[in-house]
Amino acid sequence: MKKNLLFLILTSRIFFASAQDTSKDSSLKSLIKLDLGLQGVGVGYEPRISNKMTIDLAAGVGGGYDISELKLNYKWNLLQPALYFMATPKFYYNRKKRIAKGKAFQNNAGNYFGIRLKYTTGNNASNYNDLVYQAGLINLHWGIQRPVGKKWILNAHAGAGYATNIGGRFGTIYPALELKFSYLFKKATVQ
Repeated sequence: MKKNLLFLILTSRIFFASAQDTSKDSSLKSLIKLDLGLQGVGVGYEPRISNKMTIDLAAGVGGGYDISELKLNYKWNLLQPALYFMATPKFYYNRKKRIAKGKAFQNNAGNYFGIRLKYTTGNNASNYNDLVYQAGLINLHWGIQRPVGKKWILNAHAGAGYATNIGGRFGTIYPALELKFSYLFKKATVQ
């Protein structure tokens, strides 16, 4: 009888502990999302690395690059898209001040500094104007991430970067600008 009572108490304790309201939890979360933006359409996973850092990992289809000396052309052909793979560590700052001012903090809202590493594939376009090559890009940027409703995120950044034509000899400095919306599938439970 005592074992059954102890089991019942422990089970109910676990049940009530998991039913606590975590809506006031202001820590960064791991996110799983669908990205829609200027870079194309892809899926992303943004795991929390620490209390102030996440790393946005994404892959998808979109435009590619034609890089020549001092020139970067972004080309997007819907019939022959390029694949992209990105990793973006983000360092969030001033989140405590943001929360103290009553500003949104859900879905990793805040300002951050980031480093973007991106690889895009080439394509086999028969038309020279649609031809893109394998490219590697790296940039440093300042960005913002804001919730748009409960299931959407707006992410924008501005900075500077360097792009190179992989297998070629050309590279160039470029302005790094991005605007994307992300639909949240769910917040990952592993923190």
